Amino acid sequence: MCGIFAVSGEETKAGEMVLRGLKKLEYRGYDSWGVAVRTETSGSIDIAKEVGKISSVKRTFSASSESMGHTRWATHGGVTKSNAHPHKVGRVTIVHNGIFENYEAWKKKLVGTHHGASVKFKSETDTEVIAGMMSEQITRLRDNEITSKKISEIIRKVCAEIQGRFAILVMVEGVPGIFAARRGSPLIIGRGEKETFIASDIPAFLERTNVVNYLDDDELVYISGGKAEFSNLRTGERVKKRNVTVKWRVEEAEKGEFPHFMIKEIFEQKDTIARAINHEDKMLVKAAKLLHSANGAYFVACGTAHKVAMAAEYFFSEVAGRKINVVPASEMPSFEKFVNKKTVIIAVSQSGETADVLEILERGKKRGAKILALTNVESSSIARMANVHLPIHAGPEKAVASTKAATAQMALLFLLAFADSNQINFGRFVLRSTAASINDLLNPRYEDRIRRVAKRIIKHDNLFIIGRGSLYPMALESAIKIQEVSYIHAQGFAAGELKHGPIALIEKGTPCLVLGDDQETVSNATELKARGAFIIGVSPTKQSVFDEWLRVPDCNGAQAIATIIPVQILAYHLAVLRGLDPDMPRNLAKSVTVK
Repeated sequence: MCGIFAVSGEETKAGEMVLRGLKKLEYRGYDSWGVAVRTETSGSIDIAKEVGKISSVKRTFSASSESMGHTRWATHGGVTKSNAHPHKVGRVTIVHNGIFENYEAWKKKLVGTHHGASVKFKSETDTEVIAGMMSEQITRLRDNEITSKKISEIIRKVCAEIQGRFAILVMVEGVPGIFAARRGSPLIIGRGEKETFIASDIPAFLERTNVVNYLDDDELVYISGGKAEFSNLRTGERVKKRNVTVKWRVEEAEKGEFPHFMIKEIFEQKDTIARAINHEDKMLVKAAKLLHSANGAYFVACGTAHKVAMAAEYFFSEVAGRKINVVPASEMPSFEKFVNKKTVIIAVSQSGETADVLEILERGKKRGAKILALTNVESSSIARMANVHLPIHAGPEKAVASTKAATAQMALLFLLAFADSNQINFGRFVLRSTAASINDLLNPRYEDRIRRVAKRIIKHDNLFIIGRGSLYPMALESAIKIQEVSYIHAQGFAAGELKHGPIALIEKGTPCLVLGDDQETVSNATELKARGAFIIGVSPTKQSVFDEWLRVPDCNGAQAIATIIPVQILAYHLAVLRGLDPDMPRNLAKSVTVK
């Protein structure tokens, strides 16, 4: 959600560089954008901002070696140019991710108190109030007192008053450099020899450097050229950071020969499933020991990651004989009374920054719970909070609809279930066979077949999916994928629940995806067809009840991993055939860092 990118260096086209970086963060979801540059000639801070997409924007900015920009996803205030970031009050220019929960009280204080002159707010945002708070303190200073050290002190004071999660970047006229602070929303520092970057995510600066520092909660950084000074946001004490070399490659964050990131990432599952299970035994054993120490465990996740966790509930039950509760992070507060020092919370998140999950982990740790985390970002907030972290190694996932990260998470959780039952080697054997089978599956001919199926159902407004066992969560995940990118109303059901209500929705020609070919599921498909449904089977064997059949390999207990892939491709082609952009579905964001 919302993208931030900034640079301080020697180049004089910093504004254009920030514009390019923001384009690489489009996947985070946004509805407006803006760029601020510190002009070389006068030192003033100029701002350009607009509503709409940044993809096709081509423009030049005043010569500048320092610039920052933002893509906004509206929270406080509508989608308007005045509400777009950056916001400027007095000498202060600011961009901000997160929510300033108590901003209204501060807005009332500021109006009429700005040394006799009211702060005249131009937007409806909480962000402009933060700029006003900083500006109000700067106006009390003489010009010779306005230094980087003093600005850092002011930022600390203002951040102490903010309730809620935030990531803030600040530029001040008359003070070179860019300041950044975070509490709960991600910020990553990219390190070059003579330039430094600040971004919400690594792809923004990956073409310039893969050496990073991770800004932790309640930390502040001041960058100027190749220099970065870190300090504690509460105390002001200096903080030492180690340089981390990121293993992501530039080409992983680019589309290459593919028309969209979504289909590229679907095809990358040939490799990402295999990479996900390439953990040393000692890390899996460590995670398994953590589970063995528990007297009660909870999967906590959101969206697609929640459906992955639901599938993992079946894996652990069938493979390890262990019951793990699965709760959407937003619903976990109802069950927190059962969390204690003997509880393990298993957090599943692609970004590692999901706000609802982070809040549950923070409260769980206060109750003594241990944390096991699976994320795609090794130094994310969730990863750093965990007692044990298992990275999924899927590489950058830029399409909003998660595909390769979801199957990588499932593969790693499947392997963890085998580690929990002291059968790591057998689990790896099953998953390597699964990865090889998927490699055979993902080819242009198979994609063409799915595209033809998509053409047959494209005009229908409703679609239903059924599955049994671990394929039931995949029916739910299939519905999410189709909803997200094609905007077709899709619903997933447990196959055995059909007769308890959903079958009333079936009319002649209604497309129904049937996941699996076991006898009971085929019987349910027959019931659907008897009411006029158009049956699309997704299974290892073709059944006579299927009107269309999408073959998947027989993968033993890992069937859920293979079965979701043709549905991902189907969702993609439904979107494309409808003239939609599958990478950037409306109203959605990749990394949901607000509740």
